[in-house]
Amino acid sequence: MNRKVQSVQAGGNVTFSCRSVTKEDVIQVTWQKETDGPEDNIATYSTMNGQKIAKAYVSHVSFAHSELQASAISLHGVTLHDEGCYKCIFNTFPSGAVTGRMCLSVYGKAL
Repeated sequence: MNRKVQSVQAGGNVTFSCRSVTKEDVIQVTWQKETDGPEDNIATYSTMNGQKIAKAYVSHVSFAHSELQASAISLHGVTLHDEGCYKCIFNTFPSGAVTGRMCLSVYGKAL
């Protein structure tokens, strides 16, 4: 998948969208932020468990769209700490994970 970069001013909102390109059954969609260590789980969606947003992101992130074949999350009140790359992972059966990646560039006032 192509690397997509979105720019947003600090304090603004941004929405990341992802669509599965496989015809296989999607079991769960997971959103993660890439970090220097292990990826940081932001949110998941599945038919069985519905929408789940990680505690650290609950006041900052919402689902803009949640289906198994297409998903979107919105970040509200973006800060310089939100800058970086994000992944949407479609967990499919039987093949496994299909991943999309997009990056965020934040401009505006320095902290």
